[in-house]
Amino acid sequence: MFKNCEEYGPFVLRLFFGIAFIVAGLDKIFSYSMAKGMFEMLFGGAGGVMLILAILIELIAGTSLLIGFHTRYAAALLALFILVAFIQTFKLGAVPHFIGTLREIMVMNTGGGNTAVNFAYFATLLSLALTGSKFKAVKPD
Repeated sequence: MFKNCEEYGPFVLRLFFGIAFIVAGLDKIFSYSMAKGMFEMLFGGAGGVMLILAILIELIAGTSLLIGFHTRYAAALLALFILVAFIQTFKLGAVPHFIGTLREIMVMNTGGGNTAVNFAYFATLLSLALTGSKFKAVKPD
């Protein structure tokens, strides 16, 4: 049944992640003051600049994923973006042992931020960066 469907996997991931990042960027715009407070908590005085950078990355790279334009570059940029979010929000030492730390990274969200979500996003975006997607709405030049 799925024998001839291998090329659809990256396409589906690209669409869903493109939409997810566009929504995330728009959410930061529509709740700007709340997002700014969160970014200032994470990045101090650079919070406002980092928020604008995050919005631009999410909207531009998310749109690029959605339409299939330079998928590998957009996915690589978003993977780096998620890695920074992961590092900034993960509270190392929130659990008493190594296995608990792995659980926090890979499964749970109790140690701070959305560590499990960021981990899954990072893995998926890294996969898209490595494989690309054959189905595109536009062809890169």
